[in-house]
Amino acid sequence: MRSSPTVVVLLAALLAPPFVCAAAPPSEPPAASVAAPDTLEFAPAPTDSNAFLPEGEPHHASEGDAWRRAPFGEGLLTGREQWRARGGRFHGAQLLLDYNRVDRLRLGLLQQVQVPEPMAPRLAARVEYAFGRQRTLYGFQLEQPLVRPGRIALGASLVRRTDHNQLQQVDDLENTLAMLLWRYDYRDYFERDGLGAYLSWYVPDFSTASVHLRRDAYRSLPLDPGTPSWIHRSRPLRDNPAVDEGETRSLVLRFERAAPTTRRTHAGFYHWIEVERAGRGLGGDFSYTRVLADLRSVIRLSPATTLVLRLAGGHTASGALPVQKEFPLGGVDVLRAHAFGQFRGDQMALAQAEYGVGLWRLRTRAFEGGLHAIAFVDAGQAWFDPRHGWDLGSQHFGLATGEDNLRVYLAKDLQDTSSDLILSVRLRRPF
Repeated sequence: MRSSPTVVVLLAALLAPPFVCAAAPPSEPPAASVAAPDTLEFAPAPTDSNAFLPEGEPHHASEGDAWRRAPFGEGLLTGREQWRARGGRFHGAQLLLDYNRVDRLRLGLLQQVQVPEPMAPRLAARVEYAFGRQRTLYGFQLEQPLVRPGRIALGASLVRRTDHNQLQQVDDLENTLAMLLWRYDYRDYFERDGLGAYLSWYVPDFSTASVHLRRDAYRSLPLDPGTPSWIHRSRPLRDNPAVDEGETRSLVLRFERAAPTTRRTHAGFYHWIEVERAGRGLGGDFSYTRVLADLRSVIRLSPATTLVLRLAGGHTASGALPVQKEFPLGGVDVLRAHAFGQFRGDQMALAQAEYGVGLWRLRTRAFEGGLHAIAFVDAGQAWFDPRHGWDLGSQHFGLATGEDNLRVYLAKDLQDTSSDLILSVRLRRPF
């Protein structure tokens, strides 16, 4: 059995995040006798994103409201609740860019078409090109409501994509910068060709339940050792491990929900729960029953303090998982004081918590940032032996920018006094 001693994290900090600079409002003609001040304003951390609604005041989501969701799935159609909060209409094209050690540059576009009419279809299309391996990638999803007001829908998807394990949750932007600046890739890759149909039922204020019938083909991707970077050009790249190639035919039961975390909401709870049964009467090259659950919550303890929680678990009830379906733990997104993918298994348990306290706000005409102090703990384990255990960990400390767009962590495993400090920089919350 392989177990993970708890991670330990110490500090990190920056005041004003340059990545979230908002454009200054249009200037007005100055009064003849009034000089416009141009100063930095420091004040105790206000409610900013942690504010409460006055009692009884309704909430209306705006474009600036943040939505949290467990980053699983194809990423084609915006979730129903999030789409409606944006005003119920979304046609904009989104530029896709990723730089990694198998594709080199991958560039593409994602286009969604959604309209307010409850019985109108929802459509998304993504086209990408991987320049390093000269491969065209794509994704299409169509969802048609069946009954008014559109809560029951039938959908289908077709994809060919450079994919990675679901638990490796560093996004494209962060991973691209890590490759260009530090010559490090936070994910392992394979190619997946997938075709599926599903029936979904949207239950307001609870979840979207869906049943999927899928066929996915997996192929290994070789490392491109010549992938250039701006800095550390001579640092060798970590190999991209092979997967178990073949076809999976599966029946999937899924529950998923995103949650808004705005200036007015007290808290948010969001989840992803999936039960997948592959093989047996469905055919394919693999046979297993796999369960993955990821539960997350944001709790507003006061206008300036927030507690963010995550519980995740994976279980293989029968059969043998292919490599690409196993549960890896370790790295900047989970078990932050451990190496990337240090623990792996067909069973997994993970708990994470972050307690954030607003210290100061920094405001200018160009941007608004600040400084938050955070204390957090990660505890997790992945194993193949059915005699599993749980190893809770020690406390961790850190600092982050007030808007959580730049975080610097210094981590150390307190259960191993000889372990080295691990420095990581994040542009997103880890969960």
